Amino acid sequence: MRPLTRWMFFVAWATLTSACDQGPDATPPTPAMAPASTPTPQPAPPPRLPPEIIVDPNQVAVGKEHVPTAADGLADRVATLIDPASIETPEERPVEVVVMRGVKPSQVAAVLVALRRAKAKEAIVKTESREGTTDKLALSFATSVPECATVAWIAKDAAIDVWPAGGGVAKRVIRGLAGPDMTLGVEAISDRFEKCGASALVVGADEAMTWGLVFDLATSVLRTPGARASAAILVTGVTPGRRVELK
Repeated sequence: MRPLTRWMFFVAWATLTSACDQGPDATPPTPAMAPASTPTPQPAPPPRLPPEIIVDPNQVAVGKEHVPTAADGLADRVATLIDPASIETPEERPVEVVVMRGVKPSQVAAVLVALRRAKAKEAIVKTESREGTTDKLALSFATSVPECATVAWIAKDAAIDVWPAGGGVAKRVIRGLAGPDMTLGVEAISDRFEKCGASALVVGADEAMTWGLVFDLATSVLRTPGARASAAILVTGVTPGRRVELK
């Protein structure tokens, strides 16, 4: 056999032998997989802010929607405009409400009921003060207070009645020259505080009065040097001297 022919025969034999060694079912090597890419984290959605709520004698506006204050069922109408998801925040911030001075106390109470249904923990009411500046009043949604807690009520004749929440003789501060006597009323409330260690302050007024007067009385008490209360609890329809039931 010639040398070239012999070399070609050897190459062919070696190739055939290698293929036989692998066998008919030999699996070709798997190509290396590329490492999986790490997904890009998506930014958290911005927090939903509580709606802007404005109350005037004729309507309650919640954002761009509004309902009339007239007739019964105001709390139900306002509740339909409040999204609980905008109220329930991890920080549980109080919901701010702008209230005009001429609003009836029961109308403010109805808005507070709607907010409580939406799981709000507290409200901050902004109202124009007697001096013409916008002040704030924290309103608590507490459903119970100690029996000795102080109650202050502005009657339909503009007198201020002060008595313990569990019932008892009410001290009456008669009307002043221009309406409720806030100075003597605050003194009577301070005296009531001294007879009880509770810090709760319950306030309200007859429908013949306006929210502005309730606001003035409550803010005057809370700003008195040494005042124990930091928020007020609004009530409607109570009778001076009688036990006050919070709902």
